[in-house]
Amino acid sequence: MGLKFSTSRTRGIPGNVERRWPLTILLIGTFCLCGASGRLLAQEVTGRSVVLFDDVERDGEAAETERFRMPESFDVESMFEPSGEREFEVPLKALYKDGFGLHSEDDQFQLRLKFLTQIDGKAFTPTDQEPARGGMYVPRFRTYFEGQLRDGYEYELSLQRSVEGAFDLLDANVNFAPSEEFQIRVGRSLTPYSYTWYDHLEQFYITPERGLVPLNFGLARQVGVIFHGKFGEKFEYAAGPTFGHLAGLADRNTTREGVGYINYRPFVDDSDDYFFKYLNIGGSLALGRTPYATEALPLRTSIQTSENDEAAQAASTQFLEFNPDMQWVGGRQQGALHVANYSGPLSIEAEVYALSFQARADEHSAAVWLPILGYDVTASWFLTGESVTGRGVIEPLAPLGEGFGAWEIFGRYSDINISEKVFTAGLADEADWTRHVGMTDIGFNWYLNRFVKMTFDWQHAMFGSPILLNEAKDKRGSNTDLFWMRCQLYF
Repeated sequence: MGLKFSTSRTRGIPGNVERRWPLTILLIGTFCLCGASGRLLAQEVTGRSVVLFDDVERDGEAAETERFRMPESFDVESMFEPSGEREFEVPLKALYKDGFGLHSEDDQFQLRLKFLTQIDGKAFTPTDQEPARGGMYVPRFRTYFEGQLRDGYEYELSLQRSVEGAFDLLDANVNFAPSEEFQIRVGRSLTPYSYTWYDHLEQFYITPERGLVPLNFGLARQVGVIFHGKFGEKFEYAAGPTFGHLAGLADRNTTREGVGYINYRPFVDDSDDYFFKYLNIGGSLALGRTPYATEALPLRTSIQTSENDEAAQAASTQFLEFNPDMQWVGGRQQGALHVANYSGPLSIEAEVYALSFQARADEHSAAVWLPILGYDVTASWFLTGESVTGRGVIEPLAPLGEGFGAWEIFGRYSDINISEKVFTAGLADEADWTRHVGMTDIGFNWYLNRFVKMTFDWQHAMFGSPILLNEAKDKRGSNTDLFWMRCQLYF
């Protein structure tokens, strides 16, 4: 019984397959012959030894090192590099320093990998809220790729899976840095508006999340051209045009902003024991437009999200849900002033916000300006004696195993007050929602080591008027509580 090949065509493959066998055999033979000839030729023209295989143990016996000789005048590199330059063939060294890294010997070429995972356990009171419900959530999983291609050319790429369950592009930018004082960052990155957003990343926050105003109206990441720089440790600035979005994962370019940020440390040159040595004062401004009508997300107490899917709704209490036809459109004005001080084990951060956005009840209505005011004040203290000069990686004096890690207690008050126009202009229903919220967070952070952080927080929200907590039960309430535990891994 012989082999039989079909002559039919499948997915565009010719049917007379048997005619290709002689060609296939010829090609295989040609490759083998070329390989053998090349080896014989190399052995014949030898002038220096090149190691092909190092000595290795095979079945308990050392394998013989294979060598061939090449002429001293023969340039091997020219076979692979026509230019003769070795610019892109550089030895690499691996190291760990706030992330895994590959560096060239002169540190001109760098690639650093960092990872962030946050896992939340949430218990809401009242327990019968809908859609908010207790459970386990993953608010952030991030992978960071960053480094440089020669001095002055830096890059950053990071990916995120947020509570919505979709992977999204977080950062993608190139930074041209001819000097510390003047740099240009092009691409998607943190928008320089608000100290809460711009000074330090979410993994370094004292409390689990931002206060009420930046949580719901922060500019987050946008695509733009940012001119920025630092004059020593004393003064920092950032400004430029950005293009962003108010809802959804994609860069829809529904907003146009001009943003600016400054931060000043007036006493950083003073002695180390001066209480205000690391005092920060400054402000930020964002002026722009929403030229394309955009949907409005509900306002929440404990999660920042760019979607309104089931997972986002379940992970936080909502205190204001806009009417279904309401749209953001028109002008945008945002300003913020901040002050922060870090001295020994003490951290204090405060920021006040003034915002105004144009919105309309539906596509047939005229746009109205909606003013919003708010502020938040946060304080923390390390019980175990660690000192801070800003918010970043915490190195416990006695990591778990050698001691009990670092323990930090904290408290925060956050407030938001929205103009009554939100109801009188038909943007939301006053019978179900509130325009004023005051919120306290009290808890502690436990840093097991520099990589693992546990946060325990009691969040108490107080509403200016009762809000709808469960539509099916017609249940309303003037306050809610959230018992919040977060496990964070960052390395």
